Amino acid sequence: MLTSPYTKAKIAGILAETGRIFASIQATLKGINNPTIVISSATAQEGKSIFTAGLGIVASRNLKGKVLLIDNHWHAPSLHTFFDLKPNFNLTESMADDNLHEQVMTTPYKNLELLPAPILEDKQGTTNDALTTIRYLRNDYALTIIDSAAILSANHRMIDPISLAIETDGLVLTVLANQTPRQMVKKAQTMLEVSEARILGLIINQYCNPMAT
Repeated sequence: MLTSPYTKAKIAGILAETGRIFASIQATLKGINNPTIVISSATAQEGKSIFTAGLGIVASRNLKGKVLLIDNHWHAPSLHTFFDLKPNFNLTESMADDNLHEQVMTTPYKNLELLPAPILEDKQGTTNDALTTIRYLRNDYALTIIDSAAILSANHRMIDPISLAIETDGLVLTVLANQTPRQMVKKAQTMLEVSEARILGLIINQYCNPMAT
């Protein structure tokens, strides 16, 4: 069994802050059926995966239907570690056999499920592959939350978060307090605006940042 790096105390702290954020996001998405949102950041290591997991837990406790988390950070996935899950998702087989639903994993939290990042082989892991999985699953859930790569990631094989944002109902941009250069955040924001992706909001994330005040 995998060991989660998150203690109960850390989880409780995450959820307390995330509850208020979820209420704001829910109001923004009012009137949209089966909404799907993307969580991203300007640069790496800004706590977006932790925020995604926390948001999913809060949403599953407050919505009537099921909530789906999708890990689209395929080349550096971590969302499954939050829930002590060990994925074994073969993308090629699942797409060929039309059995993506069978790859969705239950979490320890009621009404919260996870589609983990697949185990990738050569020439796999395109943005179109990721978009296909989203289209296939999103209508079965009250809310779908996507954990993506950073917008300005140095990994050119990443799943493009801007393409995901254009396809979905909006993107939440996480920023690590007192750490992320302002010009990087502005550049990411400009790229989203030029692409006409909907920005749902900006989250100032102070998690595990000793420089935050």
